[in-house]
Parts: sequence; structure tokens; C-alpha cells
Amino acid sequence: MKAFQELNKSFEALVTYDDYNDDMEMSKTLQEQVKTLEEYIGVYNTVKGSLIDEGDDEGPDPDFSDIEFYGENAIKIYDIDSTYIDQLLGTYSANNKNIREEIEKALQKLKKAEIVKEVYHSILDAIDEKEIDSEEDIFVVKRRFFTKELNKAIEEFANTWFVEEGELHSSAIQYVIGTEPIPNIGGIINSKQFDKYKAVHPDAKPLKYGPEMKRQWRRTLDKVIVPLNDELR
Repeated sequence: MKAFQELNKSFEALVTYDDYNDDMEMSKTLQEQVKTLEEYIGVYNTVKGSLIDEGDDEGPDPDFSDIEFYGENAIKIYDIDSTYIDQLLGTYSANNKNIREEIEKALQKLKKAEIVKEVYHSILDAIDEKEIDSEEDIFVVKRRFFTKELNKAIEEFANTWFVEEGELHSSAIQYVIGTEPIPNIGGIINSKQFDKYKAVHPDAKPLKYGPEMKRQWRRTLDKVIVPLNDELR
């Protein structure tokens, strides 16, 4: 346990260097080493639990004074992913510039879509404005904000192209990037109200409306829906 804790702390120090993180993104060897460290977390926690139980037996308590059982640094594998951002969000307090900068760096490193960055910024702004209860679970907050943005994107598309929101939702749930044909595209097309679309766009042509709507829906799926759904998983 002591050796693992020391190794993990060293790793935490190492990943504060941008050069290392850039190299890690390009190196399969480094990624495999990180994966090995992560795989030992389960063993580590099992051993830790068994050592804690040792104190319940009769006889003198064993001396584990040089091992950290509880504390902020007990086990924090640094892996720049959404989990890391969640951890930062969980510790964020109003107008905490340092943590906000760390979240921004993580969003940049992960190459998050602009729509996703905007939602995270909205969450941070809401915390700054004390619109979010400090006791509220950050995962509940995230789900509320990302679900709201997802529903907004679908509603806006439905209103722009005069198709049914329900059909769009059905398509969005099933879609992954590259899927061909677009899931439920038939249901979406069948729900269209071209007469209402033409009332707003007098020059619209029926033969061009369908293909263009389909192209724009795929673009919305790839650029907006998929990134938002990924954050909700």
C-alpha cells in the first residue's frame, strides 16, 4: 500500500507537466503504463480494506502509522477525462479562478465540442451567481444542464424545419457518428409540414427541402447531439 501510494503521488506530480500529457496522448507505451496503474486500484483497495479489518481482531493493533488510509491523496489517478472534470466541478466554489482555469485546460486538452464547453461555462457561471445550491450533487447539476441544452437543440431544429420533436428524439437516442442511414430518418421526413416551412421560406422547393433538412440534421447530430449525449452517459 505504501509503495502504491508513493508511486501514485509521483504520477500525480508528473502529470502536472504539459509535455508529459502531450507525450501520453501520442505514446501507446505510456498509455499502457497508466492503464497498468489504474488496474491495480482494485487490488490496492482490497488490501487496504483487509488491513483495516486487521484492527478488529484480538491482540495489539498493528502499526500502520506510515500508511495513509483516509485523506485527499489516498488514491487519485489523474486521467484527463470527463471524470477528472467532474472532480474539479465537485470542488468548485463561487469565483474560484484556479479551479476554473483547470477545468478550462481539461476541456481544451480533451478537445471538447464548443457546445459542451458552453454548457460547462454555464454551470460555472450559475455557481458563481449562487443559482446552484452548494449542497446539490454535481452529477444532478450536470444532467440538468446538459439535458436542457439537448432538448433546446432538438426543439430549435423542429421549429426551424417543421418536423416533430418526438421523431427527432428517437433519432438522437439511436445515432452514433457515421451511422448510415440516419436512425428514424423516415419518421422525421414523414412528420414534416412543408406548407408551414414554405410559408416562412417562400422560395423553398419540395425536392430540395428533404435532402437539405437531412444534411442539416446529420450536422446537428454530429456537432451538437452526440457531444451532449456523451456528457450525459
